[in-house]
Amino acid sequence: MKYARVLIENCPKEATKLFVDYYTGKYRPKTKPIVIGGSTSSPSSGGIATGAASAVQNLANLIALPYMNATPSAATPSTPGTGNRGIPTVSTDGGISTESEAFRYVKYAPPPPRTAFSSFIDHPDEFIVFLESCLDEKDVSADDRKDLYTTLFEMYLHKASEKKGEEREKWEAKARKLIEGEDIPMESSNVLLLSDLSGFRDGTTLVKEQAGLLFDIFRSYTSAKDTRGAIKALRKYGPDEPQLYPAALAYLTSDPRILDEAGPDELAAVLTKIDKDRLMAPLQVVQTLVGKPGSSNGGGSGGVATMGMIKPYLHDTITRERSEIATNRRRIGGLRNETETKRTELADLATKPAVVKSTRCSDCGHGLDLPAVHFLCSHSFHQRCLRGGGESPDSECPVCAKDNATIRALKKAREENAGKHALFKGELERSHDRFGTVAEWFGRGVVDVP
Repeated sequence: MKYARVLIENCPKEATKLFVDYYTGKYRPKTKPIVIGGSTSSPSSGGIATGAASAVQNLANLIALPYMNATPSAATPSTPGTGNRGIPTVSTDGGISTESEAFRYVKYAPPPPRTAFSSFIDHPDEFIVFLESCLDEKDVSADDRKDLYTTLFEMYLHKASEKKGEEREKWEAKARKLIEGEDIPMESSNVLLLSDLSGFRDGTTLVKEQAGLLFDIFRSYTSAKDTRGAIKALRKYGPDEPQLYPAALAYLTSDPRILDEAGPDELAAVLTKIDKDRLMAPLQVVQTLVGKPGSSNGGGSGGVATMGMIKPYLHDTITRERSEIATNRRRIGGLRNETETKRTELADLATKPAVVKSTRCSDCGHGLDLPAVHFLCSHSFHQRCLRGGGESPDSECPVCAKDNATIRALKKAREENAGKHALFKGELERSHDRFGTVAEWFGRGVVDVP
């Protein structure tokens, strides 16, 4: 690699192709140099540039490259790509002639591509071609592929920083496509560092998306006072990260300029989402909008939100709360009446004699005749219609047996739930209505004393 910089400096395209062939295992050294022009070139027949190109090309063909076996093996004509080939040459009179030239096939292990990186200093275009060509090979090792991807990503960002307008967008699109691909062996820390140094925000965002750091993406926009970016992130990540909406509400009402840039419609949409999914209590929303009492800066809002913005939210909230209160009161009243009715029935069964009014068997439907069996649920049967004759003290009304079994199952489940404190705690942490969850589990007997 002693003459690598010289080759790339004088004939960048040819040298890049040579490097690609060499580092991908396709290099085939020639036994003769390609003759361009006559043996005595004059300035009139091509000048110094032609002679320099010829000399560099011959040097590239005959140079002893490292990692190559010193003992060549002659290739046979039947072997594809190793036999005698026709090599086009340029004669002194300008015509193109073909001379037969034998190639030597030398087995060698391609060196790591990173050993050639320093040779492409000040030649980013040729470096990108080299990196892309090496990545097209399937036999590249995992470590080399990681180096190639990371370096290529850095070069894309380098080219983007030098361009403006559509050219910059083109190189940024290449970089974005590179890190959006599946199974890209690049470390997230390297992508974050390179993106931050180059001001490539899309790279930072993509890495955080892949890591699930959606809140950090939104916070990066709010820290930079990028209201449009914050709103875009909210719409994209809000369904997966509901806690972004309370943070968005605090950000939109933190400064009058931010609120003016976002507009009242965006604030109303955030309030609607918070109210619909019960992400914040109404008192917390009001404190966020107008500030906590006694705070000098309004809890971060500084009185930015006006009553005109808050009024629709308060109206809808109060109307819904009143409707829920009225519904709950009606339900409570009905449950109280039902409870009093059941208590009265239990008291009558315990203190008063039961009056039998049934005249037909509840099983066969025929008129009752002796011997008959009567139950306190007001069902009567012929003794012959009952299983076991109804003589057992544990005999149960066949009509009510199914409902009784359901009640016993509910009672058993209630007793079992009384000991499932871990399940109750987990459901309470995931619940949006914690008071309702506590009330439900209270009915299941989680706080009952054994």
